[in-house]
Parts: sequence; C-alpha cells; structure tokens
Amino acid sequence: MRVAWLLTLACAGALAYEAPHGIRSPRGLLMGDAWTAVSNDEYTLFYNPAALGRHQRDFTLTPLNPSITGTNVLGDLDKYDQFPDTPVGMADLLINEPLHAAVNVAPGLKLFNFGFSFIASESADLLMRNRIHPMLDIDYRSDRGFVTGFALPLGAGRLGGKTTSGQQTSLGVSAKYIKRRGLADTFSLTGTDLDVLLEDGETSDIAERLGVVEGSAWGFDAGFEHVVRNGPHQFVIGLAALDITTTDFKVEENDDNKTVAPNRDQVNLGMAWLMRTSMFKGTFSLDVRELNREQDFLQRFRAGVELGATFLSVLGGWNAGYYSYGVALDVGIIKVTAGLYGVEAGGGYRRVESERFVIYLSLFDFSFDA
Repeated sequence: MRVAWLLTLACAGALAYEAPHGIRSPRGLLMGDAWTAVSNDEYTLFYNPAALGRHQRDFTLTPLNPSITGTNVLGDLDKYDQFPDTPVGMADLLINEPLHAAVNVAPGLKLFNFGFSFIASESADLLMRNRIHPMLDIDYRSDRGFVTGFALPLGAGRLGGKTTSGQQTSLGVSAKYIKRRGLADTFSLTGTDLDVLLEDGETSDIAERLGVVEGSAWGFDAGFEHVVRNGPHQFVIGLAALDITTTDFKVEENDDNKTVAPNRDQVNLGMAWLMRTSMFKGTFSLDVRELNREQDFLQRFRAGVELGATFLSVLGGWNAGYYSYGVALDVGIIKVTAGLYGVEAGGGYRRVESERFVIYLSLFDFSFDA
C-alpha cells in the first residue's frame, strides 16, 4: 500500500536531525546529552562556543564524520512483519510509537580558539496519535548551512596548551546559517489527507504532495565557561544560550501557509569533571536544560559518564528519564561510536519514549601544533 511509502520516506530521508536543537554529538547522546560543559569533540559549536577556549592544539581538522540515528526496532522485529493496509490497522500498530531516521555530516575545523563547521543533514520523524481518528505528525527536514564561532579567554589565568594547572574563564559567540527544506504538519488518515498519500506517483513525489516548503534563518549562540585544571583533572562549569534567533525561519510563500519546524532556543547550564592520563580517561557530566522555559526539574536534567582507556571507553547516561549506553573507539585517524539511547517524543516527562540507535564514524582526523 502506498501509504507505506511515507515510512520509506522516513528511512530514505535518513541523511539528520534527531532533536529540534540541531546536530547532536554521538558521544554526547550516549552520555544522556549532558554535553554543555564537556563539548570537547568536533561538535563544540552545537553546544557551547565558549568551550573553544579549551582547544589544546593549534589546528584540528575533522573532514569526514557521518552519523546515523534511527528507531531501534531490533527488540520487537515481529511487530513489523505484516504491515497493515488499513488506517485502523496502522493506528493499532503504530499508535504512540515514534519513528525516526536521520543521518548528518558536519565536517569542520578548529584553529586556536576559532571554530567552523558545515551543516549537511536530513531527518524524518513520524508519530501516530488518536486510535479512533488516526492522525500522523510529520517533521521532515533537509538542512544545509554552516556554523562558525570563537572564544575569548579572559584575565591572567589563561591555560595554554602546555599548562597543566590553573584556571581560565572564557566567553564565546557563534553564528549559524541554515537553509531548510521540510515540513512540520499533522495529517488525518481517515479523510482527504489519506487521498493525498495514496495518489498515484513516484515515492519521491510524496513529500511534494504533502506540502514541503523551503525557508532560511540566521542564528546566534553565546556561551560562558570556567575551567579549573589540576594536572590530569579538569572541573568545568558552562552556560550556553543557543539558537537565539534561529526560531524565526523565513519561508517561501505558499498557498497553504505551511512552514518548516524551527530550531528551539534554549539556555543550558552544565558541570563536568574530566580526567585524562596517558593510559586512562574518565568523564562525569551534569546538565540542567532549557532554563528559559517552565518545566519539571527531571524533564530538564541530564547526566552522563565515560570510563575507559585512551583508545576505548564505555558510555552511559540518563536523559530526562531515559537511559543510554554505548562504546567509543578512538585510534587516531579513525573514530567509531555506537550505542542505544532514548529521548522524549511526547513533549513532557516520560510521556512517549523514542528508542533509538546511533552509529558514528569519523575518518582522517588530525591535529598539530605550529
């Protein structure tokens, strides 16, 4: 049945946003997304630009770093063996079962305390609601753009690349541009919307029939960070205001007044303890998210841990009520991260869990000092 094409679109559109806050760090996701005060990988600019003040090398390049996220169906494969061909049957199978598929690539570089990253991603999220009158929520995004920023270490207590102890306070700012082709809408599977889905045509035409539109936006981020370093140990506290203006996408005029889903502005507070020696590494992190909104504390709270050797570590986390776990391998020019995690898809605390996997591969990373 052609309505199944919509699910195919979700998987075929797996090119990456898993959340309304932009690209996520795979390591961060497996540590409960408690990453505001860590931000020490290639995704710094997506969490806190002030963390660029901690960049220890003169130049770092990450040329190829695709990641894939999707719904974890391995735990219940039998459920999807026989896909129903009626709206009622679909509702019984998929009601309150979030479907997600995404892939992103964000190659970038860091030069001293300056950073730049391209944004190339696509994603599709589907959620069926209301068993009596099935409604399908669709959030489809295809993004292209970039983000760039820098950090300014302040005062006499700056930490240089060779410094083993001391304190540092940094302020950071970044700017981003996103051109988004997508759709954020709800469709009825018992009315005329179903006719649109069943209309003859190629699978690639479904998005156009549903009303995909294009929009663009400039956004700005700002961050603060204070670091206390004592030998191999670091304590970091960070504060970041993200997507300050990326909530306003200018969309091309269309007859149905459709729009794309905007990024969600947020103010996040994080704390982290990091330890790294020639043999071992460990990280413990805490985040309190979206201080600019009224929410229950547990809905805001994230926590993460990473323990292991310098080349292999295990990751675990707690993201607003849902657990995550995985492994990370780092052998220089090759990095691999994989695991399972859960996120909230119902707009509250532990209402609807979206169970997902993430697979990340980074090739040919290198750093050097001038």
